Parts: sequence; structure tokens; C-alpha cells
Amino acid sequence: MLVAFMSTPSCSRPDENRYCCEITEPLDSLLSIVFPDQDAPGAVVIVCRGDTIKYNRAFGMADLEKGTPMTDSTIVNIASASKTYVTAALMRLRDDGRLSLDDRLSKFFPNFKSQIFDNVSLRHVLSHTSGLPDKRPRTSDQWDEYLQQHQSPFTYGPDYLLYGREEELTRFFETVDTVRHAPGTVFEYQDAPYLLLPAIIEQITGINFEMWMKRNIFDRAQLTETEYYDPANPHPRMAHAYAPAVGEPYRGRFRSKDGKWDEYDYGEAEFFLTRADQGICTTPREFIKWTLALYGGRIVPMASLEEANRPVIVTHNDSVQYGLGLFVQDIPSRPFKAFHSRSNGGFAIFEAVFPRQNICYLIFANRPDWERLATSEKIDSILMSHKWLKPRTNITE
Repeated sequence: MLVAFMSTPSCSRPDENRYCCEITEPLDSLLSIVFPDQDAPGAVVIVCRGDTIKYNRAFGMADLEKGTPMTDSTIVNIASASKTYVTAALMRLRDDGRLSLDDRLSKFFPNFKSQIFDNVSLRHVLSHTSGLPDKRPRTSDQWDEYLQQHQSPFTYGPDYLLYGREEELTRFFETVDTVRHAPGTVFEYQDAPYLLLPAIIEQITGINFEMWMKRNIFDRAQLTETEYYDPANPHPRMAHAYAPAVGEPYRGRFRSKDGKWDEYDYGEAEFFLTRADQGICTTPREFIKWTLALYGGRIVPMASLEEANRPVIVTHNDSVQYGLGLFVQDIPSRPFKAFHSRSNGGFAIFEAVFPRQNICYLIFANRPDWERLATSEKIDSILMSHKWLKPRTNITE
């Protein structure tokens, strides 16, 4: 994928400030069904071919209370697509000889007493094959048990769920002494082990995690509006996320005037503040810029990127594998695809890259009530019907 980032489309509709090409009409038809209401939470959809944006459309509202529409410069949380950035960080440190992906967690966390951490590597964490459980307390009984074993700055479990940061949310690992399966043998999507990665980067570099990421990852891609969510300094263009309203409204929580939507992000969604697994906020347009830089070899060497894209293990869907920090689809009948499909609170995203065919696209939404995989499959079908994507006849294409 080319390194340059260009904003000039092949043709445009000056009256709408939108792009127009052969995929415009079928994508408009599809996405207008997925996101039909302009006065409801919505999404931004961008398709890029080579280094040129070919489709860019916003649907619905970024902020229902203020009446702010979604645009490609709206700041959104990108959920688990955040994992690509920290994976790139570990790859850079590995390539610089400062760590190995086969380093065990016990090397970095001697306070984790169990010998199980002698067998869990960074590679296992990145591929969701660590076998480590997520024992963050979620019920009142679990919270009481947690307090018996660990000190906490929080008095109440709900505060722990809403406002806890990595240092607090990984403390349970100190008493974990069993794994759910042998490391490297089973895929089980677990965010909790990812929460250990910022501390590892700080140990190795001696620099604050966010500062190091900015200097060594974000700045390399010339990102100016990409950051980890900071509740003390919310961006003025940050979207709110919403979920369909159910039952009576909670006291203090925003509900839309039509009664259909409840705010569901910081302050409402559990574990919203964690960084390595789902903490990045950025604009849709800047995420395209990041993708072009990453797949253009500006962040890590292409060999390292290819390693991250290489299937490690089959997921619960037999046609989908997992690499390092991302899902991959690597079967001969379809074009090679690397992607993320997750949600964080009311933010729900799908982003895909077809690196061998120079295509990428994203769907960044501030509502979770749409079928991410099904929508992606329909977009893939549109791109294939117009020969933008081509099925492979062998595994190297």
C-alpha cells in the first residue's frame, strides 16, 4: 500500500462534498439501510483504494444532545483496533533488540508469584492464546472477594468497573495460579492480558507509555489527532456513544428526547479507560492515514508487519484466524483480509485491510446495534462485484 496520503478523489460531487465512483451507489444503498436515521447515532464509512479515498460518507449524529452530526473529522473511540498500535510498538522494540516476543511475563512481573507466568509469552498475549483468565471483579460477591486479597483505591465495585486504570485492573494477576488452557493451544479473546503491555513498554523504555507511543508510533505516521482517551481533557469533537434505551432511564444518564437512546461511553461503560486493548480515540480520516503508514512500512519493517498478519491460530469461526493483534482471513477462495470487529461501550467498529490488493475500509459507529460481520461481508461483495477485490487462486496472491 502506498505511503503517501492523498485526499483528492477520482471524481466528486461538489454540492455534497462527497466522492463519486462506481461503488458509490451500491454502498449508499447498503449503508442507508444499516444507518437509516439521520437524527439517531450514526457512523462514518470510508473506502480507500491505493492511496486515494474513493468513498467517504457520514450517517447520523455524533452528539444527540448538542445536535452535532457525524463527519470524518469526528473523534471516536476505535475499540480493539487500538491493539494494532501496541502490537506495532512491541514489534519496534523487538526489532531494536530490546525485547523478544517470546519473553515470558514473569520477566516483567516478578510480583506475579505463580509459575504459570513462566510459560506465558508476549506472543501468547498478542495472539489471545495466553490461557490467562480475566478475573476482574464484576459482581458484588466477586468484589468482596477481591478486597480480601488486594488493596484498592476504590470503595465500591461499580467505581472500579467504570474508573479503574491498568495498574488497578491487572492486580488480580498477583493471585492467579491457573490457566484456562495451555498457552499457545487455544484461541480465547481476552482483553485483560493486553492491559499488562503498557507497563512492559514503560519498563523497557523508561518513558511514560503514552509519551513513548506518541514519539515512536503516532508521530511516525504524522498523526495529530490520535490519542488515548483522557477524561480530564475530552476533545471538543469527541462523539458520544449510545445504546438502545431499555426500561426506565438511569438517574444522571442522558436519554435522547425521543426516548430511544441512552448515552453509553465514559462513565457508563465498564473498563472504558484501558489503553492497550481499546483506548485509542481518533478520527476516521486519520485512521486511514495510520493504515496507509502502517502498510507502507513507515511504522515497522514490512517483514514485521507480515509476521503480525500471519495466522497463528483458528478462532471460533473456522474461516477466521488470529495473527498478532488482529483477525485475519487467509483462505484461497477469498482475498487476504486483516481486520478488527469489536465494540467499546456504544462505539462499534469494523475496519479491514486487503494489503495484497491495496484496499482498506472502515466503519466507525457510535451505536452498537448493527451487524458488523454481515455488513463487512456485503461491502466485500460490492468491492468484488466491481473487480476492486479479486478472489485468489492460490495462497500467495
